[in-house]
Amino acid sequence: MTATTLRNKIESVPASDINRTLGVMMRYTWIGTGVLFVCYSYFVGAITFSVIKQQALEQNTKGLISSMGNQERIYLQTQQTLTENDAATIGLVKSPAVAFAVAKPALAWNVGQ
Repeated sequence: MTATTLRNKIESVPASDINRTLGVMMRYTWIGTGVLFVCYSYFVGAITFSVIKQQALEQNTKGLISSMGNQERIYLQTQQTLTENDAATIGLVKSPAVAFAVAKPALAWNVGQ
């Protein structure tokens, strides 16, 4: 198509059709912009709350690890100071024989061998 042919086709379209088309395009543009803004806001909020939740979990984990370390320290101190008389007062008795368990491979692990 040449430029003059294209100009003639554009000029042959009534101005009311062009205005209506431009109005519809602007409406859809604004609707699309609104939808994209809502999606953007949702994803930014979701990421923000996810980061906050992750930080809270990390703090809880640090607290649990610290508590576990304290409990291990208390256990080791108690283990060092516990005597047979103390154990007997809380109802523990001395074992007549000490036996150790030996790990043997399970049948399920040996299937592929």
